[in-house]
Amino acid sequence: MTQRQRKQDPLGEINRSQQEEIIKYKWIESEKAGKDIGWERARQEWLDKHFPAWKDARWQSVISDAVKAETLLN
Repeated sequence: MTQRQRKQDPLGEINRSQQEEIIKYKWIESEKAGKDIGWERARQEWLDKHFPAWKDARWQSVISDAVKAETLLN
């Protein structure tokens, strides 16, 4: 029996990765505050404080992976 491989959805993966980062941020900041800060506050704060650096790092990773894949194909 062969196992079908699910095609990767790059945009879905980026969205999941971003949500994971916001969840981590929410947990850390809620612990600091001693109460749940809520999803909207965590999302907005993360976007304001961390999104630009995360986006740059993520973009560099995507480019690096694409170059490696292209190199392997040739």
